[in-house]
Amino acid sequence: MDFLYNIFGFLFRILFGFINDYGLALVIFTIFFRLILLPSAVKQQKSQAKTVRLQPKLRRIREKYQDYSPQERQQKIQQETNELYQQEGYSSMTGGCLPLLIQMPILFGLYGVIRLPLTHVLEIPKEAITKLTEIAVGLGYAANAKDAYAELKIIDNLSAILEKAPDLATELGDIITKIENFDFTMFGLSLGAVPKDAFTDGSTLSKWLVLIPIISALTSLMTSLLTQYRQKKANPNMDNQQMMGCMMLSMPLMSLWISYTCPVGLGLYWIFSNILAFLQTLVLGHFYAPRKTVARLMVDETIDRRSYEKAKITAYENQIEE
Repeated sequence: MDFLYNIFGFLFRILFGFINDYGLALVIFTIFFRLILLPSAVKQQKSQAKTVRLQPKLRRIREKYQDYSPQERQQKIQQETNELYQQEGYSSMTGGCLPLLIQMPILFGLYGVIRLPLTHVLEIPKEAITKLTEIAVGLGYAANAKDAYAELKIIDNLSAILEKAPDLATELGDIITKIENFDFTMFGLSLGAVPKDAFTDGSTLSKWLVLIPIISALTSLMTSLLTQYRQKKANPNMDNQQMMGCMMLSMPLMSLWISYTCPVGLGLYWIFSNILAFLQTLVLGHFYAPRKTVARLMVDETIDRRSYEKAKITAYENQIEE
C-alpha cells in the first residue's frame, strides 16, 4: 500500500506546489481522476447499448431450453449465453464491476495522501514526525505511536504540542513553520477530522461533520438512480432486476460508511466525484443514448461484415487465377 501512497503523494505534491491550496488541489485532483475514468464510462455506456441489442437473442436462448429440467436448462442457458457473449465481444465486467475496480486504487491512494499529509505533501522528515507523535501521544491527542491519524492530530493540535514542548520551535524551526503555514481546511472544516468522532468533540462545527457522509451517500444514490433509470428506459425487459437493485444501493452504502469512518477530505472527494459522475452520466446519456449507439453498432458491424466478405471473395478470385 505504501507504493500506492507514494505515487499519489507525488502527484498531489506537484499539484499542491503549483496552487498552494490543499482544498483546491483536492477538487482539481478529483476532476483529473474523473477524466481518467471517462474512457471507462464511455465503454460502460457502449456496453449498455450492446446489452440492449443482445436481449432478443438472450430471450430466444431461454425459450429454446424452457422444456428442459431446471438443472440442465440452467447449464445449457449459461453455456450458450457465454458463447454468445464471446461471439459478440461483450464483457459483463465492463458494464458492471470494472468502474468500481478502477475507483478503488484511487480511493486507497487518496486515503494515504489525506491521512499522511506531513509525509506525502509537506515531506516532513520521519524523525521529526516521530518526535511530534510522541508528544501528541503523551498529551492524549494520539492513541499511540502507530495511530493511523497521528499526523492529522499533530496538525490540529500543534499549538498545544508546542506549549508542552516549547524547545521544538527552536529544534524544528523550519519544520514547525511549515506545518503552521499549512492550511488543511476547506469550507472551514478540517480535512483531517473524522465524522464518526464528531460527537466526542464539544464544538458545534464538529457535529456538522456528520452531514458529509450523508451528502456523500445521497449524491451517490442520485447517480445510481439516474443510471438505473436510463438502463430501464433503454431496456424495459432488463434482466436481473434484483441484482441491479443491490448494486444501486451498494455504492451509496459504501460511500456512507467510508465517508463516516475516514477523514473529511476523503468524503469531500467522494461528494465531488459523485456530482461529476452524475453530470457525466447526463452528458454521455445524450451522446451515447443506447438506441442511437445500437444503430451505430449495427452500421459498423454491417461495414465490417461486408469488408470481410469482400476480402474473402477477392482471396478466392486470386486463388482461381493462380
